Amino acid sequence: MKNLLLIEYFTSKSNLDLRRDKEFVREGLNILNSIIKNFLKSKYIKNINLIINKKIKIIKSKKINYFFTSNSISYIDILNKFDLKNKAILIAPEIDKISLEFHSVLRKKCIILGSDQISLETFSSKFQTSKILSKFDIPAVKSYKNNPNIKKNFIFKPDYGAGSSNVKIMKQNKIEENYITQKFHSGKKGSFLMLCKNGKSKVICCNEQIINIKKQNIRQIGCVIGGLERDREEIEILGSNICKKFNGLFGIVGVDIVKNKKKWLVLEINPRFTSAYCGLQASYSNSTISLITDFYLTGEIKSSPTTLLKSSKYIF
Repeated sequence: MKNLLLIEYFTSKSNLDLRRDKEFVREGLNILNSIIKNFLKSKYIKNINLIINKKIKIIKSKKINYFFTSNSISYIDILNKFDLKNKAILIAPEIDKISLEFHSVLRKKCIILGSDQISLETFSSKFQTSKILSKFDIPAVKSYKNNPNIKKNFIFKPDYGAGSSNVKIMKQNKIEENYITQKFHSGKKGSFLMLCKNGKSKVICCNEQIINIKKQNIRQIGCVIGGLERDREEIEILGSNICKKFNGLFGIVGVDIVKNKKKWLVLEINPRFTSAYCGLQASYSNSTISLITDFYLTGEIKSSPTTLLKSSKYIF
């Protein structure tokens, strides 16, 4: 039986502004609740130590120890009272380098069950992700920091961004600091979640993304969880190649992909729990979801097969 420390960036902020941070809090809380519900079912869990702002309403359980932040108490104040050997799951978006800074600070306070800092530095940047994937011949959408010679529509997005925040389809070339451009591929969009450890991987789910395009704005509004299971074989090869080349990836990793000329290309790699995790319960078996839970509590990627019960829409 093990104790686990759980911290999500926005919901643990001491200066939380629920109006300003509404969308980030909602997404972070959904992921947090999903993790808690699944981990409480595990026979390996003893207690969850949860750091969260006192304004947030959260699941109640005798197995959860609550540590509340406020205007006068930060998560650092709380962590200073913890043993440095505490194992923790951190959740933070890549936007504005939040994930990088959050992990960097907390590595001094606990043992993070997640990818190493080098992996976070590489994959937090869309430009660096594209550059290094190209170096290792992993199929990916190319990113540019200056005007590329793209004649058709292209995507304009923050280099350090999360989800679909500030992502636009442009027809005219544009240069802006801290933004990158990518060729717009009209093919099917997807994502998959996999577990990684020491260069080994296990794909958990293969999803089709639900995309909404309104004028210049392009936004992912959800997923068909399990919607790309027919492409699992190709996706597993892609996931395996990523993990073999980047053995600093650890735990759950989300990969966004796009179909181009019958081939899947990597758009982004997110070394963290993503919103797609929240939709697993309605589509995959409990034993499939337990593969993730058991990994974090035992350190073992089990060989048990994944089982899709039914594809279902999950709207963020």
